[in-house]
Order: sequence, then C-alpha cells, then structure tokens
Amino acid sequence: MRAEIVYTPKNDFREGKSDLEERIKELKLSGFDPNFMLMFLTAGTFKDWKRYNELFQKHFPDVEMLGCVIEGYAAGDEIWTRGIVALLGEFDGEVKVYFERGNKVEEVCSRLGARIGEKYDSILAMFPAFYFPSRLEFARLFINDRLYYRRYRGKETVEEKKEVLKEYSRYLEDHFIFPIDKVLRYLSESTGKGTPIIGMNLMPMEAKVGTPVILADYKEVGRGVAAMCLKGKVNTVYHDIYPERGNSFEETVEIINSYFSNAEEVGVIKAGIAVGEINGMPPVEFLRVKRAAYEKVDEERFLDSVERGKLQTVTPYGLAFISKKYYSVVLLGIINSPVNLYPSLISTDDFYDRCMFVGETFRGGPQNFALISKKKELSGFDLYILDADVIPAFGKGVYKIIESLEGESKRKLCVFTMAPSVYHPKLDKKIFSMLFENSFFSSAGTNALLEFGNSEIKK
Repeated sequence: MRAEIVYTPKNDFREGKSDLEERIKELKLSGFDPNFMLMFLTAGTFKDWKRYNELFQKHFPDVEMLGCVIEGYAAGDEIWTRGIVALLGEFDGEVKVYFERGNKVEEVCSRLGARIGEKYDSILAMFPAFYFPSRLEFARLFINDRLYYRRYRGKETVEEKKEVLKEYSRYLEDHFIFPIDKVLRYLSESTGKGTPIIGMNLMPMEAKVGTPVILADYKEVGRGVAAMCLKGKVNTVYHDIYPERGNSFEETVEIINSYFSNAEEVGVIKAGIAVGEINGMPPVEFLRVKRAAYEKVDEERFLDSVERGKLQTVTPYGLAFISKKYYSVVLLGIINSPVNLYPSLISTDDFYDRCMFVGETFRGGPQNFALISKKKELSGFDLYILDADVIPAFGKGVYKIIESLEGESKRKLCVFTMAPSVYHPKLDKKIFSMLFENSFFSSAGTNALLEFGNSEIKK
C-alpha cells in the first residue's frame, strides 16, 4: 500500500492551508490516487474543522474518510501538539466508511454492525466516550446529580443505593456517555465476533462544548459511532504496559500494589456507569481528602472551563477495578469536578466492590509504550494509536517512544489520543486490562496498532 502523510504544524488556517495545498499538489503530480483518508485535527485547529473538512473534500471528494480531534501526532521524527495531519492511502483491498447516529448505544452499534457485516478484516471505530454538550445540558446534569444523590443518600441498603445508580446510569448513557465496553460488545456481536476492532474512544484532554468532533465521509457524526472497515492485508495489534494479571483477586491486588504508587484498597458502591461512594464518601470528596492540593470546584467555574475549552480531563489518580471473572484490571480516572455521583466510562457491574485507589505510574519509562512494535506481523505502513497520557507524564521523553519504534516501523504515523480500546478474537495472553472476553481497555497505558501490509510478511 502506498501511504502518504500530509500535515502542517501551523494553527492559523491561511498558513496551514498553504502548506497543505503545496503538499497535495506534489502528491497529485506524482499520480497518487488514494482511496481512504484519516484526518486528525488538534486543539489548535479544532475551531477551523469545517474549513479543513471542505479543503480536503475539494481535493479528495471520493475517498472513504474518517476524522477526529487528537492531542498530538508524530510525523517522521517530529512531534506536534498543534496543526493538522492526514493519512492518505492507496489501499490494495476494500475500504469503506459507515456511521450511525443516536443516543442509545445498543441501537446505534447494532444498526452499524448490521450494515458492516462480517466480511472485513479490521475495523477502526471512532465514538465519543464522553460527549461535552451545551452549557445548558451540563447545568441539567448538575441538577440531576443533586436529585439522584439526594435519593441515593435516603436509601438504607447497598442494593437500594445500586438501584438509584442504575437509574442514573441510564440518564448518563442517554446524554453523555457511550460506555466503551458496550460499544465493543455490541459492535463485535453484530459483526459476527470475528473481526478485530480498534476503538478510538474519544475524550479530549482539554474539553470544550461540542467535543469530541467526529467526521465520516466529510459529515459531522455528533453522538454516534463511525467506522472505517478494511478487507485485505491489514492487522490489528493491542498492547498495554502492565504486567500480566493475577489468577485471583488477592494476586491481582499484590500486582497492583507492586506496580502503582501509594495504592490503597477501598470499598465502593457502584452500579451501571456510576460510582456512588468510596469508603463512605462521594468519589470526588474522597479524592480531595486524599490529595489536599485539590480545591473544591463549583459548577460555575466548571461550566466556564468547558466553554473556554480549558477543562482538564487528565488526572493521575483513580480507581483500579478488578474483574470478578478474569481478575483483570480497568482503571477509571477521577477528575476534580462538582458532582456527587461519579460517571464511569465502562459498566462496573462485573467488577468487585473492593478495588484499589491508585496514583498513575508508568513503570519502565516511555520505551515501554514502544513494545507494541514487537508484536508486528506485516511489513508496510503502521498507524500507531498511543495513549496521550504520555505527553504530560514524560514531556520531551515522548521522543524516546518514537525513536524506539524506528527499528520496527520505518513508515508510520503516530497519533496521541485517549487510551484506545480493542476487541480482538485471537489474543490469548493474560492481559492486565481485559474488560471481558476478547475486549481490552484501561483509561491509561493502552495502545493499538493498525498495520497495512505489503506483499511480504515480516519474518
């Protein structure tokens, strides 16, 4: 497959447009005729997404197109957190983009899967893990949080409290969250369970009203799921940076204690996609008690941050949920926010009510993230989807990841975004971050690779 990267690190649209059109002109003169495009904007170009969308549509109107906003990218030996980058490919096989809109995750994914069918070899899906709607919708969220929390506190038994959380979860799911495990489950089931899926479950580091933006065939998706489906010489790879999971709850607790800093076992009350309390306290209050540096955030300040695009969604602290069935671990970060009942990006019912409060630690340094390249099977072009937490965690040390990838991947594009999820029917290792059978995710430390192969297989 011939793949070409078109990018500009400039945030100003007029300057960026000039760079892009010069590069596009070179490609067209060379006879390059792509059949797909992945377009990635950053925070600096997000405001002009419609103009960039029109620009690429003018030059490549017939390609299968998918696009979103990311935190940064590495093109060649340069790393940028501004500008825009696009991957254009002449894929030798079949490529097709599908998307479905809606608020009900099961309905959306089932409709989408029915259209996709079972014939593809890899699927790259984009969806909003958490959608940041209008200021008014957030104001309603805070009102509902107070109402449901009042009901929650009035219940005497754990089971009664969980019923309130389940009801609140339905509200969260209909308005804000596409639970990552449900997207993987419903999409994999409706496509026959045989096709690997990479989930770009999007939630920007600095959230703003109307984010995340997802584009499919130059149309804005909004709340929904978009998928680029590929049939041909492609391969899907998943990697997390953690040790193997334990064979029991106790073994996994020991592994967590040895890996994460200041790990503490806690008791939680949770149900659906909501956490009601940690050790008897609302989750955010518990965070502030444990970490005195966090000040209380009022609703008005929170809403102002969202409107200005300055709401920080990155946190080094969170809960490590342990699976009842697999003894695997999924991390949920806790953000300092004005809520009592804390939203989760995954369904919590299949995890123990005893879990670990941890501080995020990436052991082994940035090179640990580059170990995904050791699992490559094809020679050709590589699209790496890397956990954007490496940017605040390692700073300039992120270059070490790119340098470490160089030995295995000469032709590549690396994008930094929220830690990706993967459904893969052929992974048998005792992976730390297993959600359920064949499905993997954690809010930090996970990475994915989509390989586009040439004629030969890597030995």
